[in-house]
Amino acid sequence: MGSIPKLAFWRMAGVVTVAALFVAACGGATTTPKTVSGGTVTFAEAPNAPPTYILPLEGPSYFSVVNYQDLATQLYLPLYWFGNTSNQPVYNPGLSVANKPVFSHNNTQVSITMKHWQWSNGTPVTARDVIFWMNLLSAVTAPSAPAVGTSTSPGPGWGAAVAGGFPSNVVSYKQTGTYSLDMKLNTSYNPTWFLYNELSQIFPLPQASWDKVSASGTVGNYDAVAQTRSPISGTSPTQYQPTTVGTGSTGALGVAQFLNMQSQTLSTYATNPLWQVVDGPFKLSQFTTSGFVKMVPNKSYSGSPKPTISAFEELPFTSDTAEFNQLHSGNLTIGYIPTQDIAQKAAMEKAGYAYKPWNNFGFVYFPYNFTNPTVGPIFKQLYFRQAFQSLVNQPQYLKAFGAGIGNPTVGPVPTTPKNNPDVSPLEAGGQIYPYNPSKAVSLLRDHGWTVNPGGVSVCSKAGSAPGDCGSGVKAGAKATFTLLYASGVAYDTNVMQAMQSTMKRQAGINLALTSQPFGQVIGTVFSGCTAAKPCSNWELGNWGGGWVYSPDYLPTGGELFQTGASSNPGYYNSSTANNLIAATHTASTAAGETAALFKYEDYLAKQLPVVYMPNIPVQLTMVKKNLAGYAQGIFDEIYPQYYSFTS
Repeated sequence: MGSIPKLAFWRMAGVVTVAALFVAACGGATTTPKTVSGGTVTFAEAPNAPPTYILPLEGPSYFSVVNYQDLATQLYLPLYWFGNTSNQPVYNPGLSVANKPVFSHNNTQVSITMKHWQWSNGTPVTARDVIFWMNLLSAVTAPSAPAVGTSTSPGPGWGAAVAGGFPSNVVSYKQTGTYSLDMKLNTSYNPTWFLYNELSQIFPLPQASWDKVSASGTVGNYDAVAQTRSPISGTSPTQYQPTTVGTGSTGALGVAQFLNMQSQTLSTYATNPLWQVVDGPFKLSQFTTSGFVKMVPNKSYSGSPKPTISAFEELPFTSDTAEFNQLHSGNLTIGYIPTQDIAQKAAMEKAGYAYKPWNNFGFVYFPYNFTNPTVGPIFKQLYFRQAFQSLVNQPQYLKAFGAGIGNPTVGPVPTTPKNNPDVSPLEAGGQIYPYNPSKAVSLLRDHGWTVNPGGVSVCSKAGSAPGDCGSGVKAGAKATFTLLYASGVAYDTNVMQAMQSTMKRQAGINLALTSQPFGQVIGTVFSGCTAAKPCSNWELGNWGGGWVYSPDYLPTGGELFQTGASSNPGYYNSSTANNLIAATHTASTAAGETAALFKYEDYLAKQLPVVYMPNIPVQLTMVKKNLAGYAQGIFDEIYPQYYSFTS
């Protein structure tokens, strides 16, 4: 999932007086603080990155932490929850709406039994609500569905969509009881992978309240489609599509379109009856188009623990400086200290805050647009990507702008936590392409470029023979590229400017920098570039973070780098990568899966499908010391239902 700018950013804030811990007068004994009910916790959002989409069925341009973890999953719970308050990357049965799935028939069938939870209106969360999700997801991801972003688009699409992946790898699904359903798969899959990366995508949705095609219309069974699927000829791996899919205003596509349109009207989020039916720990009380979010406890929440705070508020900021001013004044329960202000950490701790750097299960990068008609052919050359990466001075960025916190990114599998068993020996060995300007220059010169340090390098030997610039690169092509990046975070601005200077000074690569708010950046970058529909409106795009593995909780890469994946914005295309990714899905043993994962990550570490950037904490969190129960999820998830104040 696309992650927010990495650094000291997004979370909370609080509006409760700090209760000082004290030493008892007699004998110097300490008094254990007691938790109290009530109080408002405030949470600082990332700069220029407020939530903008409430429906859990999020298209690529909305598929971000601020929409998914910070908003949707507080209101609507996924079928299976991953992560815990101990910051571990594990399946969490206690917070899951269903019991652990049962695999049978050589792992080609999955049986799911729901827990007896309920919606906030008192109706039960049933298997029909899962079927509703599956029908909508099938409709918006079917090959026959209109492309997202077109006038005929059925709705939001799905940011985790992968050709041949979920739900097209489900041959059929059916409800077998009020709280049970079965799925038949198109082949035998590794059960761990299928739970962590496929079933993890399911959200039960309130079918009895949402299955409609207009605000004034009645609720029906509009989502119902034939669930028998037929293979699409000529696809590899085999894809499946529904035999019939409702269209227009009367089928699953019509329902998805209606819900998507309602999700576009941010000003009505707190008043629209649709969004008041929730099964999460909270429900919306206020929501403004500027990004202010207020949630209050859902009194019908079936999970445990029940929220004890009165309200949870998410506050918008235009810059990390604006956020830190409020933090420094003591006006936030949970906020972040920008790296440029790290020298004030001790003072903030004395003022009643605890310092908690937040690391997640992800990696930091930004993509190339391989479809861009002008510069795409240049980006497709491995030697050029090697040269470009060799000019990215990750250790220096960390030292100069990141307070020395973090580590260089080597490849697509997170190197944190330190005991992550998915990290291959190659990745564990350090950077494959460390900062090396002379190597970058040599690579360019050896492949037909006239390198002009301080100026602009030019392809002077077009062609695809050894020593040429490469297929599709025209004679006279200039190493000039636009780089769009997210505004509001000083760290990102400093890194982009340093990179711009180094690239030009050392190798004549000219980066034309442009900054926009986070939402505009991902809206541009995730605009649906494909080989058949190339994009010319961006070349390099940096939303200021990278990817946190959610809901693809095992880092096998299909959502990111498989050809045509929704979250593969630059359309990286490699048959070798596709085959290596597929092998991670079907390994029959844990050892086999690890071996397959190592091959995949080593290939992508060497092939550089994206620009690898320093892996820094999500944010350098500062949290009021009188807030109990605070946890920072390794998948960027938050747990405000655990929060309470002490006195």
